[in-house]
Amino acid sequence: MNKSTILLENGESNQNLPINIIFSLFPVSLILGSFAVNLNTILFICLGIFYLKKNFFTSKLNLFIKSIFVFFFLIFISTGLSLAKSIYFEGLETITVPGCHVCYTPLERFIKSLFFFRFFLLLFTAYLLGQYGFLRFKYFFLTAAFCSVILSLDIIFQYIFNFDLLGYEASNFRWSGFFADENIAGGYLLRFGFFSIFFTYLFFKNKTYSQFFLTVFVICILSAGILFSGNKMPLILFIFGLLMLFLSHLKIKKIILVSLLILPLLFKFVVSSNESYKIHLINQYSSLIESVENTFFTPFGISIFGEGGIQKRIETQRIEDKSLGQKTNFYVVQVKSNYLRLYLTAFDTWKFNKILGNGLKSFREDCGNLEGNINLGESQYPDKINRLCSTHPHNYYFEILTEMGLVGLVTILIIAYLFISSILKNWKFVKESNEENFILFAATISLIFETLPLKTTGSLFTSNNAIYVVLIASILLNYKKILKIKTQ
Repeated sequence: MNKSTILLENGESNQNLPINIIFSLFPVSLILGSFAVNLNTILFICLGIFYLKKNFFTSKLNLFIKSIFVFFFLIFISTGLSLAKSIYFEGLETITVPGCHVCYTPLERFIKSLFFFRFFLLLFTAYLLGQYGFLRFKYFFLTAAFCSVILSLDIIFQYIFNFDLLGYEASNFRWSGFFADENIAGGYLLRFGFFSIFFTYLFFKNKTYSQFFLTVFVICILSAGILFSGNKMPLILFIFGLLMLFLSHLKIKKIILVSLLILPLLFKFVVSSNESYKIHLINQYSSLIESVENTFFTPFGISIFGEGGIQKRIETQRIEDKSLGQKTNFYVVQVKSNYLRLYLTAFDTWKFNKILGNGLKSFREDCGNLEGNINLGESQYPDKINRLCSTHPHNYYFEILTEMGLVGLVTILIIAYLFISSILKNWKFVKESNEENFILFAATISLIFETLPLKTTGSLFTSNNAIYVVLIASILLNYKKILKIKTQ
């Protein structure tokens, strides 16, 4: 990459600069917060429609766009049916139940489902702008790379001096940098960190030694930033992503290999220089291993970490089933993993409406009903000790299942299949170490990690998470335009 690939190339690109700048500011707005994200979204959609004019309304939809539209329409339908049910049976008053955090009335949830449609408009606008040649993803490539490095440096500065460049102080062994008291810096670096790696490699492609040492340096900076953020899973996935790059056909193997050899030494130096932090890390990653065993092995009576690992306690409870007029034995496995308890709760709330779900942001209310045993007989859920309430299930797929039902889950799986098949089919075109291929490679890795089925996540139906998924999806939807592949 040289200056001509970053700066304006001709008069035509000068006309498209405003829309490209607004799109490239999304990584910045994700740091600034929800207000900046929503403002950025509105500006981009409005200006995008202005650029597209009649093409916005007359362009044909491909299978990808149609499937994604169905998904957003299902959110509206599911929440609308929940509102209709509430009006018919309960009225529109606010429902307060034990364990319900920031509950919304059915009408509020319905209104939110309408506003959530803005993310489809964002995706559709970005897709069309890319197809008609208005949008150049290299600007987004630049800001994503820059923001990741700056955030990592800010976190490292905060670790050393206990306050960051904006004066935010660290707390409880978590250094979040510009995110202040939001512990999401590690997730941000995982999302955009690979853009930084590829950008550095490409920027110094004509300077072999600078390219090698600076790319390794950026990888170490990003890894340290994720480590200090206190987010465990992003660090594991980031290292796994480096292994994926090492096994790929890209000419970056030596850099990745050296980085993977340096990182253990770097981590060892960090923990050995701070005894209290060392103890904290040991406890944190021990709890992660424990959580993995709790979630995937303990329920089946399996212990993979020896006698000192997780204990499984089985209790026999005799509960009178009033509907049958008899007593029944229930064998209850006490689950210690909070995430597994949330997943079990999501599965139970899904039973309220298996086909279309309970509507947008319904989990926080429904799990309270389940936990508080308000609308359900105790005999139906004798092991409710294993249920946990929260604002969302902390997994995209369980959230879709409980709030959009089987129809929503099947729709999102179809969309996932289309993306996967498209990536595999066109992977043969991603060969050379150039700007276009690196943009697609970084977007692909990021989307894979974001949508891993067993990964704990935030809520898909919040601005920051929805925006990120839409941004990366819009890049991948334009792969033919980016790679200049002729449509068959």
